[in-house]
Amino acid sequence: MLMMCWFYCIPFAKGFFFAAGPLALLFSLFVLKRGLRQSRAGLRQFSFLLMFLALLKMCTVDIYLLREYVMCTFDKCHDTGFFKTVQGAGLVVLVLCSLLLFNFYRSFAHGRRQAEITPEQVHLSFWANLSIMLVMLLILWLAAPWVGYLTVGHVPDFFMDVPWQTLALLIVVVLLIGFWKLEDCLWEFHAADKTKKRHQINVWTSKDTLWVSVILFAITLAFSYASNDVLSAAMPQQGSHVSFDWDKINFDDLFVPADPGFSTPSPP
Repeated sequence: MLMMCWFYCIPFAKGFFFAAGPLALLFSLFVLKRGLRQSRAGLRQFSFLLMFLALLKMCTVDIYLLREYVMCTFDKCHDTGFFKTVQGAGLVVLVLCSLLLFNFYRSFAHGRRQAEITPEQVHLSFWANLSIMLVMLLILWLAAPWVGYLTVGHVPDFFMDVPWQTLALLIVVVLLIGFWKLEDCLWEFHAADKTKKRHQINVWTSKDTLWVSVILFAITLAFSYASNDVLSAAMPQQGSHVSFDWDKINFDDLFVPADPGFSTPSPP
């Protein structure tokens, strides 16, 4: 268990650290839409605060920790002057985006009454059913190579030629669209309201189908990452997942007290 955590959990944690910025931006858009639909000023303020914090992290901490990869991308692996330019550009982007967010915040500062939208109007059931079908297809896609390996002794070439990651990305897009449509609908039921909405009192709704798809998709991804290495044609020499040496990134640099932004990077 400790070895599995070393090979999978630690790289995942480091990858999630750098993905936290874009994910926070995406999450803040959903928070903003809910704040608009439900006329809640607190949610709108929180969404813009989250956007600013995500931009602050990406334009400062992420650039600093990824300095070697950023510099080597432009064939400037040991050019500290180039890195200073990149950091300066990141600060300029942060200032410009902050001004843009401030203008957007003034536009959404006052709540507006939103027209009521039903799940049928946004075709929510279509996106919910499509998501659960794609998740089931992904489960079959990942299970079929195992069945082939245990029965005929090899993985069918079709499953190796068409990677499962493509289907997983499609599922992510469909789920995002589905939850974006979900935010258009009001699901809170009040007993004093005489006009009962069918989607608010049904035992099972499209919203439940979406959340079941998310749970199944998360469990499938957890198993697929390990099984992808086991079933890879390049194993045991090399896994087929994207190789990124996270160990070269020193998180201790975050706690360097003296001028951490423009210090000379250590030689490889």
